[in-house]
Formats: sequence, structure tokens, C-alpha cells
Amino acid sequence: MGLKLRFVHLDVFTTTRFLGNQLAIVHLPENVELSQSQKFQIANEFNLSETVFLHESPGSDSPTTIDIFTTSQELPFAGHPTVGTGWYLLSQNPGESTITLKTKAGTIPVVRNGERVTVEVPINFKIHEPFAQPDLKALQPRLKEGDYVNGRDGAEALVSIVKGMTFVLLQLVDEAALAALQPYPTPFYADKLGDWSGSAAVYAFVEREDGVVRTRMFDGPHEDSATGSAASTLAGWLAKKKGQGKWKIEIVQGVEIGRKSDILVEVEVGSDGEIVRIDLGGAAVEVIEGWLRVD
Repeated sequence: MGLKLRFVHLDVFTTTRFLGNQLAIVHLPENVELSQSQKFQIANEFNLSETVFLHESPGSDSPTTIDIFTTSQELPFAGHPTVGTGWYLLSQNPGESTITLKTKAGTIPVVRNGERVTVEVPINFKIHEPFAQPDLKALQPRLKEGDYVNGRDGAEALVSIVKGMTFVLLQLVDEAALAALQPYPTPFYADKLGDWSGSAAVYAFVEREDGVVRTRMFDGPHEDSATGSAASTLAGWLAKKKGQGKWKIEIVQGVEIGRKSDILVEVEVGSDGEIVRIDLGGAAVEVIEGWLRVD
């Protein structure tokens, strides 16, 4: 018969089912261990952007250990799995206002804030030399010169929130231009960055007059409905331009693929102009609950 494990399926960064970014959370009882191979098999079975393995513990005072898997790699941290798992655990414990998750990137407090939860994002913020690969815009035939804030030939900001998590921040003039974007055939690679070199996803954005920032995220041919790390990167970059203070930035992503996601990022910038702290916030809603069998 093998193992029988409970799982839940959430939509994260939304309060409406079938919107937001999907997340599977698999419960692992205290006496159950899965191999890396089994975890990858399960993640591929769900075939979502991330799957979380939640290690149950009888001690309520100790951090809750989670493992975050994509279909191809284990991640030390990711925004939407952490927000989703934190929301789920606090929803199961309505008397609690805070819970601590233990990830491969360290312990992360999750705080209830009305419908949302917020998590402090691990940061090692770095702004690189602007990204000037011609294909960034040459591969967008539906966009014209005037659709880009920096023009068709202008370079765009290249920013890492931590080493190994880098984004090209492609600034557009309006939501019509944002809607006209098409996925890229392959991911971009940011070289000449020394230890920071690696793949770079494209996070396109428009700053609306009402203060909301509309975004889309492309990692090659894949478009993500909500990307906590990219949203945190963009918010940090925008906040640094504003200068010292505490800034709230509302980001809406996923509209063009029918998975509208509402992301709130709060950034504190110090007197030296450097980022002190980034908090990522969002809600979630449970969609599916069931059992998973593992041989």
C-alpha cells in the first residue's frame, strides 16, 4: 500500500479561488521521511511552480520545517511558498498571530496582518550594470519604440535580491504595452557578473497613476502568475529611487494569464540609501484537500 500523505492545494496572493499562484503543501508526519527522489516525483506529479513539504512537529514552540521543491530543483527560499504555507498554518491556528518557518535559507517569521500574512524576505540586494542584450526587445515584435520608457535601444535595470536570484526590470509605458508582451524562447543569462552571474528572468512592469504597479514575469517560455522574489526585487529598486523611509508598494501580476495576484511589498530604506528590510505580504485560499499515495 505504501505511504498515504495528506495534502492541500492553495491559491496564493488572492482571496478568490482559481486566481493567484497555485501551491501544493504535503504533510510529512514526524516519523515519515522521503528521499529527494520521492520529493521530486511528487513535485512533478503536482506540476506546479512549487510544492512544499511540511514537516509536522509535536512541539508548538519550535519552528516548522519546510522543504520547497520545483519540478527540477530544491529552493532555499521562495516567496509564494513561504507566504502560502505561513497563511495555511495560521489559518489552522486562529489564536496565533505569528509562526516561524525553518527553510534552507534560515528561520523566517510569518505574521498575520488581517487577511494577509507577511514574511521578512532574505536579502543581499545588488544593482548590477544595466542589461543591454538586444534580444530583450528584438524578440518583442508587437512593441514599438514608444512602448519602452527607456526606448527600444535603451538598457534596463538588472537587479539581484540575493545571489542566484536576478531579474531584468523591463519598464513599459502602459498596460497595453504590458499586454502585448510575448514569452521568450529561452531564458536570458547575465554574464560578466562574477559570482553573481546566472540566469535572469524578465520582470516587466508599468507604474500606474493610482500607485499600483502592474507586472508580468517571464522565465524564457514560462510566465508566472505571482513571483514573490521578483516583486520584492522590483519594490526594493523602486524604494531605493524614492530614498530614505518606509514604502508600501502594491503589485498586481498574472492578469494576462487569468490568474490575477495581489502582492504587497513593504520596503525600509535607511539614511544611507541602502535597503534595511523587505516584507512580502499576501493572502491565500484553500482549494483542494486530499491524500497522496507514495510507494
